[in-house]
Amino acid sequence: MMQKTRFPFFQALFVTLVVLSCARQGSIDGGPRDTEPPRIDSSASTPNMTTNFNRREFELTFNEWVVLDNAAAKVLVSPPLAKRPDISLKDKTVKVKFDKDEVLKPNTTYTINFGAAVKDLHEGNVATDLRFVFSTGAYIDSLSVAGVVNDAFSGKASNNITVALYDPPSDSAVWLEKPYYFTKTDKEGNFKLSNLRPGTYQCVAFRDSDLNFKWAGPSDSLAFADTVLTLAAETEPRLTFRLFASEPDLRISGQTANRYGLLRLQYTRRPDGLVLTTNEPGLRLITERSVDTMLVWYDQAPASWQLYSGKDTVRVKTPDREKWLGAFKLRFEEEGGGSVASTNKFSQQTAPKQAVDTSGLVTRTVVQNPGRPAVLAFGTPVSSVDTSRWLWFQDSVQIFVSYSTAIDSVSLRRVNVTVAWKSEKSHELVLLPGAVTDFFGVSNTDTLRRKFTVLPEKQLGGLNLTMRGLKPGQAYVLDLLNGDKLELKRTFTADGSGSNRQVYTRLPAATYTLRLVEDRNANGFWDTGNYPLRRQPERLFTKKVEQLRANWEIESEWTVE
Repeated sequence: MMQKTRFPFFQALFVTLVVLSCARQGSIDGGPRDTEPPRIDSSASTPNMTTNFNRREFELTFNEWVVLDNAAAKVLVSPPLAKRPDISLKDKTVKVKFDKDEVLKPNTTYTINFGAAVKDLHEGNVATDLRFVFSTGAYIDSLSVAGVVNDAFSGKASNNITVALYDPPSDSAVWLEKPYYFTKTDKEGNFKLSNLRPGTYQCVAFRDSDLNFKWAGPSDSLAFADTVLTLAAETEPRLTFRLFASEPDLRISGQTANRYGLLRLQYTRRPDGLVLTTNEPGLRLITERSVDTMLVWYDQAPASWQLYSGKDTVRVKTPDREKWLGAFKLRFEEEGGGSVASTNKFSQQTAPKQAVDTSGLVTRTVVQNPGRPAVLAFGTPVSSVDTSRWLWFQDSVQIFVSYSTAIDSVSLRRVNVTVAWKSEKSHELVLLPGAVTDFFGVSNTDTLRRKFTVLPEKQLGGLNLTMRGLKPGQAYVLDLLNGDKLELKRTFTADGSGSNRQVYTRLPAATYTLRLVEDRNANGFWDTGNYPLRRQPERLFTKKVEQLRANWEIESEWTVE
């Protein structure tokens, strides 16, 4: 009888690992990555640039396996078809089949732009500039238009914007009709319309949120050419569009009235020139504007009343006046002196909270630029100040300080204090009870304190700016920006030579940007465009200034083009 031999366990394990290793053999990792986009195999595809085209479908076969990525949105046909074509993929071939009811226009050149819809299977490389062009007539149209679309305010490139040509030209065609020719901008805002026929066109660029090739109105941004575009042989115009959000009708979009004496109105746009009226002749009323918000301060109001704002009527129920006045104290805004949050950015930088006194008030220290006024912000509009109740201290010693005060004409809750600052000295302002009185006749009952640390002159610098190329007699707004922060805002009118010089002193060391607005209506702000009124947005220019170092002065020249 044959004796059975037991197969050792480790030998079985070794054999198993060898078998698995052999089973898992495959291609060796590494090697250069495929970065080549798929290319058309012309020998296996429908011929491109065909004239007298009368097919109902065409095919594009590629040199490698491909995939379709959202072809319904990315494949554009110009001029547009009445029916969306069917686009399918089999192996390496993309097939485009026209709808059975589609009627192609006679003697017309069609362009099917695939955009980024075709990619290779493995690496996702996009088939760039993939277009199929054919003509139902005897020749292919060959004219073209190129250009760029940038945001009118930021200057940044506008991506995925529809650039459209309309034939015949019509101002209303952009929201009533599909364009005759169109394309989309790339990430750099560039566009090109090719294979165009000679003619005269209306040229418009817009953001097509509805994907229906029509402008939806103020909800979508738009840009337009000032004149019609005429295309003729041997011409290739280059256009620059400034995309803008249309200015909506001025209406109230929201309102808040949760305390006595203040009504906050939110508008669809900045309420320039808007005059508010009321049905109560004895009502005291003042307004304060900030961008698209109107603060309406009122006093001596009846239990209910109405306010008229353009086409809107606001009905107000008045909270209890005596109850509110009994709890209110006039203080600095950040100390609870009102319920209105400040929307302004001051030039000073507020340091963390300091010690709290027995009344619960906080003495704050701000870093003060010696070339700027101090800004005292309160929670309600200031009507008067009594400087006999203002005390100044320097390094804890009471001193005489030369200063003047002015209630801000725009921000009524702010008092600007111009002071003969002494550099590198610590200043403290003490407001005794009764030093400030507000719109409601309330004076401060607490002693209010504010400390200032004045920047030394050696930490500051200067900028001397000379501008040329301006329009003689034109009003301008010049903003000096420190990052996103508005450091200084100035307005001026260019002289007869189209020049202007601005001198900035006592600037903190930083890298500044200049923003210049061609203020056509001289309202002190940048204004957007209006397509129905054929009004372009105001031109805006920017320039980055070389870095300003401490105790340094820069001479800068700017030719505005």
